[in-house]
Order: sequence, then C-alpha cells, then structure tokens
Amino acid sequence: MLSAGYLLKRVVPPPEWLVTAPNHIKDVCSVSDCVNDNVVDVQDAWKHNSFGVANSPSVLWALTEEACVDTSGAQLFYYAAYERELESDGWTFDATSWRPRSPARSAGVEDAVEPPTDEETLSLVGYDVVVFGDYLEHSPLSCNSAAREVQVNEHCLFPNLESAVEAINAGRFGGGCEDGAYTVFAVYLVT
Repeated sequence: MLSAGYLLKRVVPPPEWLVTAPNHIKDVCSVSDCVNDNVVDVQDAWKHNSFGVANSPSVLWALTEEACVDTSGAQLFYYAAYERELESDGWTFDATSWRPRSPARSAGVEDAVEPPTDEETLSLVGYDVVVFGDYLEHSPLSCNSAAREVQVNEHCLFPNLESAVEAINAGRFGGGCEDGAYTVFAVYLVT
C-alpha cells in the first residue's frame, strides 16, 4: 500500500436508501464525499495530491481557518492506496486488466505525504473501493449503494484488502455504478 494522505470528515449514519438487512451499518466512513462530507474540499481548493487527498493534516487545518469552517464533530482520516487499479466503464470488469496505479490527472500539488506522527494513533476502519476519473470521484459502496449487495463492516467498508479486490474482480460494482479507474484505499481513523 502507498501512503496517500489525509481528509477531515464528518462520519454520518447510513442514509435510509443504504440501510441493509441485517441492519449492521452504523456509520459511513467512505473516502469520497458523496455521503459523508469532507469538512473542507481539498480538490476545490487545488490542495489535493495525486491521490485526491491532502498531503498533511496541517493543509486541512489551514483550509478550515481560511474559510472559517466549523470543525465540530470532524474526524481526521489517513489513507493508504493500493498500488494497482482497474479501468471500467461501470458495467464490465476484466480481472486480467489490473495495471499500476496512475495519479489523478487534476493533482493540485505534488505528492509529499507527511507520514502519521505515531502509528499507534491510527485505527484501521476498513477498505473502501474508490473510483478516479480526473480526480477522486466516488466510493460506490455508499455512493451507489453497492454495500447492499456485498459483505461490509459496520462502517460501510470491506474488512480487508482481499475482499475489496475480489469484489472488483467479480464485477460487484457493475450495472453502471461509475466509470473510471477502480482501486482500494485503506481507511484509518487518526485518534
């Protein structure tokens, strides 16, 4: 896994349209902001690296100060990215077409990810499938309700890298989820 960066997010309960049976999803910790918003949008501010996230927490805190954003209830997340990606039209997935990860074309800054200061402050929450076009666009587990069709944990994420990659290989995001480059991010809560 590659060190990807950080986002400041508000974790939310699953929306009504995502609730699954049995109802075990207690919150959504997706990487994209389709369901659980980013407190500040590093992509709109052109402060995102080639992974679509911030290189350091200080970038996020500076953006919140500049915009006078209320950070109450916000949580800091750190991400690591799978080294490979698979391009799809959102309908078909060819498991033999994995390739080395390509950087987001819209990167506003060079990759210079600040490593977490203390590994003990990281708590692995799960693994999210993310889709890139020109930038980090979607997390189809939550954005497209794919979590209703696959086994996810209480945070609407896969429990391990292998199950996330297998779901992509098996076309579990087919049926028109999203077109673009599919990859996997490990999601860590910074405590």
